[in-house]
Amino acid sequence: MLNADALKQLSQLKTDIRSTKEFAEGRVRGSNGKFGFVTLDDGREAFLPPAEMERVFPGDRVRVSLNEEEKGKLSAELDTLQDSELKYLVGQYVQRGQGHFVQPSLPGFTRWIFLPPKARGKAQPGDFIACSINRHPFKDGRAQARVDTVIGKPDMPGIEHAYVVAQHRLPEAFGKAAREQAKDITGKLESVVSERQDLSGLGFVTIDAESTRDMDDALAVTARDGGWTLHIAVADPSSLIETDSPLDKEAFRRAHSQYLPGETLPMLPRELCEHQFSLLPGELRPVLVLHVDVDSDGNLGEASYEFAAIRSQHKLSYNQVAKFLEGDDSAVPAEQQESMRNLATMSEARAAYRAGHSLMMEDRPDYAIYLNENRKIDRIEKLERNAAQRIVEEAMLAANISMGRKLAELSQGCFSVHLGFRDERMGEVKSLLKESLPEHAEKDLHQLDNYLALVKYLETHDEPEMQNLLAVLKRMLRPGQLANCPGAHLGLGLDCYATVTSPIRKYNDLHNHRVLRAAAEGEKLPALDHNKIEALQESLLCGRQANRALEQWLYCQFMQDKVGQEFTGKVTQVNGAGIGVRLDDNGIDGFVRMNTDKKNPPEFDGKHLTLTNKGQTYRLEQPVTVKVSSVDVDKRRIALEVVESVTAQ
Repeated sequence: MLNADALKQLSQLKTDIRSTKEFAEGRVRGSNGKFGFVTLDDGREAFLPPAEMERVFPGDRVRVSLNEEEKGKLSAELDTLQDSELKYLVGQYVQRGQGHFVQPSLPGFTRWIFLPPKARGKAQPGDFIACSINRHPFKDGRAQARVDTVIGKPDMPGIEHAYVVAQHRLPEAFGKAAREQAKDITGKLESVVSERQDLSGLGFVTIDAESTRDMDDALAVTARDGGWTLHIAVADPSSLIETDSPLDKEAFRRAHSQYLPGETLPMLPRELCEHQFSLLPGELRPVLVLHVDVDSDGNLGEASYEFAAIRSQHKLSYNQVAKFLEGDDSAVPAEQQESMRNLATMSEARAAYRAGHSLMMEDRPDYAIYLNENRKIDRIEKLERNAAQRIVEEAMLAANISMGRKLAELSQGCFSVHLGFRDERMGEVKSLLKESLPEHAEKDLHQLDNYLALVKYLETHDEPEMQNLLAVLKRMLRPGQLANCPGAHLGLGLDCYATVTSPIRKYNDLHNHRVLRAAAEGEKLPALDHNKIEALQESLLCGRQANRALEQWLYCQFMQDKVGQEFTGKVTQVNGAGIGVRLDDNGIDGFVRMNTDKKNPPEFDGKHLTLTNKGQTYRLEQPVTVKVSSVDVDKRRIALEVVESVTAQ
């Protein structure tokens, strides 16, 4: 037994050892193996051995001691668990012998979590389940979970949808207070519209897909000297949904209507977004009407707005309007034909103006997913955008640009901003430009004029070198984001932009309607604070992630019987392991792995994003013909191999 002096010496030794170690804080990142990493706050990364990784979850915030290994690499030893964000997860119930576990569906999470007998509820092995974490391995020695909900069995029709909704915790049912408020709105709608000026005489119509039910905008156009006046009537839920009311809180939590394959999770209850506020033909509806002057050269002139009421004359589809513009007069009612011609001419002028003064969005095809009775993909149709869709796009852009300027003048609203290149990638951007376009390299590319000049130059030079440079630079851009103060939208080439045309689908549009209403009444609406902007942004990101997860699951199932088939596509990703390819016919992404030959690995140029393998160089946007080599539905992976490629000259 150690005496007091020995214990004191041992304690001092431990203190001395700790004082010689380097400690740092960071966040745990998982891997495809049993090991992990800690991404340190100073940007470094430290290896976390399997035994240490067993004690934490991916995403945990930890304090670690660092050891320097070979070639300057760092390894970490856990010291303190500071915070664990993982409280909820979904996965599949698995049984191995007497052991019962949940196999989580989380990136970088490769181990199973124990389910004690009293924590299994009515779940059975094989079920997909949603669980709460009730024991953390760092604190309790062994991770444990408790079953909260049985999502369903693997063969249940629509299990993919139910699983993804549970995984991302997408809100489905509306609360009792919100449902009661929705019923109350139905009774108030008639009195609201009766007090407003009826602007139906302008001849509004909706132009949407045939299946659209939540119609939130209608268009009309009148000719004037020197151009046109575009009238956009936008559904007005702000007139009856007050800030901080039950419906408003539910809409804020959702942030937007979520359009999943074969299913819509609306921001507002269906009786409101598809009926009471939807601009159904012949029904009098409360609206925000925007009046935007468009000059004959496409320049936007004066813009004004008013809260009014309209009856849409017709529900026209994109296909109807496109057929009319191609010469089929019978496709559109006679009383709308002049308006449609004016709208088309105005749209062409606006597109030409934007092409010269701002940036155009890439004209990529859409893909319509059709599900069968089991809610699996039956077919995918490639949809090239037609003239009618371009007309509506130009009208919506004109409305949002004009109202963005109004909101900027008010210094209020929820703005859509795009700040260009990521700060941490600016060194790479400058280095690339010094090689090919040194005159642009020294300019401040966060400034709209400089960014616009660079992209315009690259877009108007079709040499392969310039096109590859443009494709590489686009991979270094930040995503667009929301802001409560005006800022440039470099992606569109605009000094200011805010959306107002989808208030029954997007919360930021609903908020902007309220700002405009308050301004019209001589008042000022409280701004969305930083926390609310971040919450909206997080909800939008979560929705996009959920949609990608569901699509990839369904895509993998769809491609299972296509192993060995050939497809054309384009390179969308290049890294040291291989290339990502998007198939032309259906928009599905797969990966061609090229680093399997350890003796002759491919040569990856991370600066120019090219990969040379067996004498063939691959770069972004390059056309290739590929064959489906395998599909792993469980891991959501589609493996491809190159059959033929077209090398950029």
